[in-house]
Amino acid sequence: MLRFPLRRGWPGKIFLTPLCPRAPYVELTGDSVRIRMGMLGGADIPLTSISRVGRMSWPWWGGLGVRIGGRGLVAYIARSGPAALIDLSPPRQVRMPLPWTAQRIAVAVDDLDGFLAALAAQKIVIDAEREDPAPE
Repeated sequence: MLRFPLRRGWPGKIFLTPLCPRAPYVELTGDSVRIRMGMLGGADIPLTSISRVGRMSWPWWGGLGVRIGGRGLVAYIARSGPAALIDLSPPRQVRMPLPWTAQRIAVAVDDLDGFLAALAAQKIVIDAEREDPAPE
């Protein structure tokens, strides 16, 4: 299990800490991605639901916290700048703090390169297991 803290600048620490006293994070488990942002929301995404992963730049004017964007985007952001963009197929329900259906999720972590590499490695393993089941 790998944990990646969300990137936080001073505005995020000041404005988000009351609703998210513990540091927000993204966690890669054996078969899912878990996003936790305290009372603001969270998501549990099976790796099998991830269709594509890329990068994006979250603009400062996009805001902080859990945000709704166009085309089914839900963002978990504590600081503007580089973020991972995860496309989902099929769309998944996430919490923000109320339930919402997401087609894409953006998350800005401290170690973006490390997160993307670890996610790609986990996804390859899961996809290989799905394509080549163990003999009975």
